[in-house]
Amino acid sequence: MTLATVGDAALTAAIADAEALRRAAQARAEDLLGSARAEATGLVSQRRALAERLADAEEGDQLARARAEARETVLRAQELVLTEAIEAAHAAARRLSRDPRYEHLEARLVADARERLSSAGRVEIVPVAGGGFMARAGSRQIDESLDAQVDRCLAAMAGEMAVLWRA
Repeated sequence: MTLATVGDAALTAAIADAEALRRAAQARAEDLLGSARAEATGLVSQRRALAERLADAEEGDQLARARAEARETVLRAQELVLTEAIEAAHAAARRLSRDPRYEHLEARLVADARERLSSAGRVEIVPVAGGGFMARAGSRQIDESLDAQVDRCLAAMAGEMAVLWRA
């Protein structure tokens, strides 16, 4: 063998070794790139899932806030309607005191109060501004003012009114 043959053989072996190293490096690079892509895809999926959970939670929070605001609006509307109804009932009772038939009703209420309080002593009847009266005997008293009568009627109807709100 000549020196040129040995040089050519060494060159061929070096080229083969270099090609094998290049192929191994390329395979390793492709493996690393594949792993990096898979890891990136996994991270993107995790981030997307987290973002979706956060969006769902935010949507849930917004829905809860919207429901609470709607409930507050309904409660304010109900309170306004109730206040207006109470005011209308009191106004109607004050108008009743100007009705000629009211004197008969008041006389019956006075007789009832005198009977109920008679065991406590002398019964005193004191007119109340706005209509009605206070009946007192000893330490007992009965409030028969029109406002008190309206309030008692409305309190007695509270359960029925609550049912109406739910309907």
